[in-house]
Amino acid sequence: MQETGKILFLAEGQMGDSICLTPALKAVKRSLPGIHTTIMLFHRRKYSRSNTAGKNEHGHPYIEKSNFEGTAEVFKGNPFADEVLELDRQAMRGLKGLKRLSAERACIKYLRRQKYDAVICTFPQNRFVLWSFFAGIRKRIGEKGQKFDYLLTDRPAVKRSDAGVLNYFCDLLKPLGVSAGDKNTFYNVPEAGIDNAKKLSAGLNLSQGRKLIVIHPGASDKDRQYPPEKMADLIKMCRQKNDNNIIIAYSEYDEEYISALHGLFKGKLNSIQTKSISELAGILSIADIAVVNNSGPRHLAAAVGTKTVGLLEKYDDIMWKIYEDESMHVIIQSEKSCVTCSGGKCLGFIPEGEKFGANCMHDIESAKVFSMVERFINNP
Repeated sequence: MQETGKILFLAEGQMGDSICLTPALKAVKRSLPGIHTTIMLFHRRKYSRSNTAGKNEHGHPYIEKSNFEGTAEVFKGNPFADEVLELDRQAMRGLKGLKRLSAERACIKYLRRQKYDAVICTFPQNRFVLWSFFAGIRKRIGEKGQKFDYLLTDRPAVKRSDAGVLNYFCDLLKPLGVSAGDKNTFYNVPEAGIDNAKKLSAGLNLSQGRKLIVIHPGASDKDRQYPPEKMADLIKMCRQKNDNNIIIAYSEYDEEYISALHGLFKGKLNSIQTKSISELAGILSIADIAVVNNSGPRHLAAAVGTKTVGLLEKYDDIMWKIYEDESMHVIIQSEKSCVTCSGGKCLGFIPEGEKFGANCMHDIESAKVFSMVERFINNP
C-alpha cells in the first residue's frame, strides 16, 4: 500500500483489546510513515456519554472525537494513533425501527466523507463489515469465514482463538504489505500517574527496601475472577513467608469483591481504588510483580514493563497466552479435568453458592500462585 493515505481501525473499546492493538498500530506507522491512522472504538459495556442531546462538537450525534476518558485513555499520547473516535453504542442500541436505521445510515455517511483508503475490522462483527462496505472504503480487511465476509476485499485466514490476540491483530495487516516484527505492547505512563502512585503508596504501611506486589482482582466478568478466599490465602502466604509489600489496586467495578476480601482479614489491607487508567498504570509501573486475572489490568501491567502472574480460566490459554517471555509473564491455570466445560471452550460456570470464579478458577491452588510469585521475587 502507498505510504500516504488514511487507514481506519474499527475496534472494540475494551482495555485489554486496545492495549493488544498497539503493536499493530506501531507496525503500520513504521512501515507506512506518511499514513494517517484513525481508531474508532465501539464500546461494548460500561460506557455512556454526558452529551446525548443533538450533535456533539464533532458534528455527529453518535460519533465523537475521544476525550480519552475510560478505556480510551489507552491511546492518549500514543504516537502511532493520529485520531481516536468513539461511538455512542449504548445510545444507538436504544433506538428502534426507522430511527435505528437512520442512525446507522448517518454513521456510514460520516465514514464515507472521511475518504479512508483502507479499513481493518479488528473483530468479526457484522456492523464492522457492513459499515465498511457501504461507506465505500476501497480496501476492506477482516477475518475470513465471518458473516458477510464476501463484502471484504481481503480475508486473512486467521482467528483469535488459534493465533492469539496479538498475532491476530498483526496478521490482519498483511494485505497492506505490513509485517509486525515487534509485538511488544506499550503504554506511556504520564509523569503525573507515576507521581500520584508514589503519593498514594507513601500513605500506606509499606516497608522500605522490600519488593512490591500489586494485586488487581478485577475482570470483565465474575467467572474470570480468582475467588476471594483463595486470594486471601495468597496474601496471607506473602505476608507470612516473605514479608514483601502488597497493594490491592481496584476500580469502582470491583467494590463487591474488595468488600468480600476485606471480610476475610482481621488486619488492615493496603488497598487503592484507582480512578483512571493512568492512575492504575502508575501503580503497576512501580510494582515488581502484578498478580492479575485475565483482564485489562494484566495487559496494562505488561505494557508498562511489570512482571505478571496471570490467573486464567482453563480454556483461555490459546487466545490470551500471548506473552512469550516467560521470564516476565507466566499464566497459571487449573490442571484438573473440567466437569462443566468441554471442547476447549470455557462456559464460565460459577459453583453454586459462590459469587466469583468459575469452577476452574476455584481449582487453582493459592500455594501454586505463591510459589510463582516467590520465583519472580527471588530471580529478578
